[in-house]
Amino acid sequence: MNKLFGASKKKEPEAINPNAPSLTETSEKLGERGDVVQKKVDALNQELMQVKKEMVNAKGMRKKTLQQKALHILKRRKMYDNQLGHLQNQQFNVDQVAFANESIQDTLNTVSAMKEAAKVQKAQMDKFDMDQVEDMMDDMADLMADQEDIQEMMGRNFGVDYDEADLMDELNELDEEIIGEQLNEGLGLPSYIPQNQNVNKDAAKPDAAQPSESEALENMMQI
Repeated sequence: MNKLFGASKKKEPEAINPNAPSLTETSEKLGERGDVVQKKVDALNQELMQVKKEMVNAKGMRKKTLQQKALHILKRRKMYDNQLGHLQNQQFNVDQVAFANESIQDTLNTVSAMKEAAKVQKAQMDKFDMDQVEDMMDDMADLMADQEDIQEMMGRNFGVDYDEADLMDELNELDEEIIGEQLNEGLGLPSYIPQNQNVNKDAAKPDAAQPSESEALENMMQI
């Protein structure tokens, strides 16, 4: 197909005219022209209001003259209104193009910044040796394990290995001493000694003699 019809030639990009006005300057000029036209429209509106006031009391040829003047003012105002509309539309289009150009420039700047950041990150990552990092983490794990072993060794007790049976006997003897002291002082049994069993037995035998202090002590030790 290319041999028959020929290949389409790529269009070369048009050269940029450095002397061409910028979009910002063009928008400002259009805005200034619009302001001038708007002032003319406002002046015609004031003039038209004045003519209408005069027409209220006018009669005959005077009234017709004022009517013709009002029509002429309306025509001029309509012309300026059309010009103002065109100027505003042109300025709007120019602002749209300027916004699009700014968006494109922002996108180019963003892409350029991201490319540079990627280069910097790549250069920084090349400085890292993953094997060294892995070895460092293994060394840290070994150090933490060694630290735990050291803490465990430092917390050991030396020469304080006691027999639990002997400790229980000593604890029972301590309870007997506490009970005996409280009974002698008339304080009754300690709060941690259950009393319901002895109380129930005594309630079942109201006529039985009350046990002595030594018998009560033996009964509590059996509990």
